[in-house]
Amino acid sequence: MRMDEPIRLLGECPVEALAALLPAPDDAVWDVHGDRQQRFTVHTQTRSIVFLIGRPTPGMTALPEPERIDYAPAALAEAAWACGEQVLRHFPGGRIQRLLLTELPAMTTIPPHKDGGIAMTDTWRCHVPVLTNPDVTFMIDERDYYFAPGRIYQIDNMRRHGVDNRGATRRVHLICNIAPAQSGA
Repeated sequence: MRMDEPIRLLGECPVEALAALLPAPDDAVWDVHGDRQQRFTVHTQTRSIVFLIGRPTPGMTALPEPERIDYAPAALAEAAWACGEQVLRHFPGGRIQRLLLTELPAMTTIPPHKDGGIAMTDTWRCHVPVLTNPDVTFMIDERDYYFAPGRIYQIDNMRRHGVDNRGATRRVHLICNIAPAQSGA
């Protein structure tokens, strides 16, 4: 969703429990839900564990009802939902529309792009770094940012953005899209 600034630091979110429960890079759970990587070429180098997703269809004019996806280990899902609830506290009346972990392996990139589609344009996009390294940069509008673990960042995903992991370790973020409160609700 469009913002006045490219990024906002919203607060803290303890990620130690979530980090301790992350599946190893070679765990097949990272590959169960490959829809994001298949549909969006900028994400071909990422892998995801999806907990909640709204599946928009072409021409849709309202956000779809989100669908909970339950294939991840229960303890991991519980820790991810706890972080998602921490993010949600910054958006009174909102609801979690999408919740997933994304992994970007060492020495890979997410090319610069702008998000599109109702699921991206009508929600607030938040990132909570779970694992990172000093050589990961998140670029928004040609400016590089470092996202520290355990912090909640809201980004303007309508701006050109991308990620470069030049480090020797993977980068894992919890991504949480928040649908705003409905007027009159």
